[in-house]
Amino acid sequence: MDKDIFRAYDVRGIVNQDLTSDVVARIGMAFGTYLEGKGRVLIGRDARTSSEMVEAAFVSGLASAGVDVVSTGLVPIPVANFMTLKGDYSAGSYVTASHNPPEYNGVRLRRSDGTGYTVENEVVWKTALEGRHRLAAWEDIGGLSRIDEKEAVSEYKDFLLERITMKRPVKTLLDIGNGAAHYAAPLILKEAGADVSTINGEPDGRFPNRPSEPNDKTLGALKKRVVEIGAEFGVGYDGDCDRAMSVDDLGRTVPTEKIGVLLARDIIERKGPGVVVANVSCSMIVEEEIEKLGGTVKRVRVGDVFVAEEIKEHNAILAIETSAHIFMPEFYVFDDPILATLQIARILSEKEERLSEIVDAMPSYPYVEINFACPDNVKFQVMDEIVSEFGGLGVELDLTDGVKVNYSDGWILLRPSNTSPKIRAAIEAKTRARLEELKKIATDVFEKSKGRA
Repeated sequence: MDKDIFRAYDVRGIVNQDLTSDVVARIGMAFGTYLEGKGRVLIGRDARTSSEMVEAAFVSGLASAGVDVVSTGLVPIPVANFMTLKGDYSAGSYVTASHNPPEYNGVRLRRSDGTGYTVENEVVWKTALEGRHRLAAWEDIGGLSRIDEKEAVSEYKDFLLERITMKRPVKTLLDIGNGAAHYAAPLILKEAGADVSTINGEPDGRFPNRPSEPNDKTLGALKKRVVEIGAEFGVGYDGDCDRAMSVDDLGRTVPTEKIGVLLARDIIERKGPGVVVANVSCSMIVEEEIEKLGGTVKRVRVGDVFVAEEIKEHNAILAIETSAHIFMPEFYVFDDPILATLQIARILSEKEERLSEIVDAMPSYPYVEINFACPDNVKFQVMDEIVSEFGGLGVELDLTDGVKVNYSDGWILLRPSNTSPKIRAAIEAKTRARLEELKKIATDVFEKSKGRA
């Protein structure tokens, strides 16, 4: 078993190379051991071609440890999280490799409230690597039952639509990305009263029409089609439907931070100011706009599981990640892009301004991301060298997640990827010229640090 498949918040690897059925079963045994062979675990899966195989292997491991398992089948991850939260479950799990290419798969573990494990993952991973599995007696092996996928979606839908109504049908275009949102997202938006169209709507784990990750480069078809049909906005989902990128009526992708400001304004108008959680790579506009509204911003490390922990600690009203995860704790603590889509549509149904006009009224600063190739076995040594290198420059360091250097007119963030052999740089500045200066500083620091590691 390759230890590199174990990440901060999930297991992920290439199917039948890093991630064989045997490996997955052993991880299931380890999770069942962590749960002391008791209770029930809910499991869902995405649309990847290998997900049924991975699910079966993981379930067999859980059952062999004495844990009962309930499968929802192919549903979006927020639906599985919701069913875990609302049902009588000791824990949850979901088979996915998030935005990775189709040859990858993995497993995410969830608490009974639908949020992901943090330090608990390390215990499960250690148990799997050491092979210290609990095996139940033959008469105590766990059972497997199923919830119909449409029944699960219906429960989730009813919960949302009891709480969200639109004043008029907002013309909405959804790019399903051939993923897990294929049934739930259009159904729920339609029943909420939106005028919904879709592209790439059939589930296909090969992701034949675009990569699973929704971003400005991959959503070209959505951006073009939004303008062609006169949609008021569009949304592109990733493969397991835990993130989504919005597109305005002019066919432009909208940064998650601006969507976050839109949602925060609505929440503060309805409920009053509070804490907004944002990861360290979010734009400077978050503080600028939220503080105008009387709110405060708490910066946290990247990763939905860590964001959820901060939401609980600070009783936050909203949380966002640059990677297009959005959390709306007035409903539940885990992230949910279908819920976010519903709320955007509702807000637009109540306003005269177009989405493009709303976001253009917010400041925009030049921003760039750079992926530096760096092997997994040395990238943390490289990060140590980066800390030393920046320290030698006499700048103040924020070590919340990787290394962040804040300047009066911009910032640099360098952090190791949790899912790939890379060190990621995110850079923002108030002018284009300053952005180029900060890019050069970041590149020089990385190259010097990699050379010494």
